[in-house]
Amino acid sequence: MQGYEAIEEYVRRARIERSVYIAELIATAIVASWNAVKQAADVLLSVARSKNPKGVFTFDA
Repeated sequence: MQGYEAIEEYVRRARIERSVYIAELIATAIVASWNAVKQAADVLLSVARSKNPKGVFTFDA
C-alpha cells in the first residue's frame, strides 16, 4: 500500500503544478488583453482629439 500512496502523492503534485501553469497562462492572457484594450482606447482617443483640437464636441446631422 505504501507504493500506491507515493504514486498518489506524485499525481497530486503533478495536478497542482498543472493547475498553477494554467492559472498563469490565463492571468497572462487577461493582462495582455487588458493592455491591448487600453492601447486601442488611447489610439481612438488620440484620433478623436486630433480631429477636434479645440475639445468642443460637435454633432453633424
